[in-house]
Amino acid sequence: MVNMKLPDFLEFDAFNKIRATMGADELGDFAFFDPKKNLTGIERLELQSAGLPVSADLLSAASDFTLIYKDSRVLVYLADPLEGEDWLFHISDCDLLRKARDANHLSDYRAKTLLPTHARGVYKVCGDCLQKMRYQNFDGVRNRHREYSQRVEDSFDLEEFFNLYPIYPVVMQQEVPLF
Repeated sequence: MVNMKLPDFLEFDAFNKIRATMGADELGDFAFFDPKKNLTGIERLELQSAGLPVSADLLSAASDFTLIYKDSRVLVYLADPLEGEDWLFHISDCDLLRKARDANHLSDYRAKTLLPTHARGVYKVCGDCLQKMRYQNFDGVRNRHREYSQRVEDSFDLEEFFNLYPIYPVVMQQEVPLF
């Protein structure tokens, strides 16, 4: 086996001159890309358009209870609710979403980063998700907070939500499996 000693590139004059010529004052970093853990460009586009089918092995919850698909925050929704079902999208690991997972119905759901739309109905945020996260002090359980919580739910803005909880990047160490 041949031992090879690489030069210390921070002290390598030729590279430092090139870096100075380029105006690159700061050193870069490298993050390993794994398509099993990181979204591809095509997946990012799909999350912004039709959405991606939800896979239980790729969906998890961050420590703040937001939903994570691979390395990005997402919302999850039932692609085609039956007559009489609520048109909800989920932003957290709430009890309703857990029940769907336990009944092996996650394959009926899709993940997106934009508000889902459908010709037959309008999607609204899941109140159980807001409760789980205590989003903007939402409390749907206590009667004295009911009016305030109803306003939070009715005026929920997905863009504002993703400003508070950025879509990408998500710190992977904060993920917890949904199982």
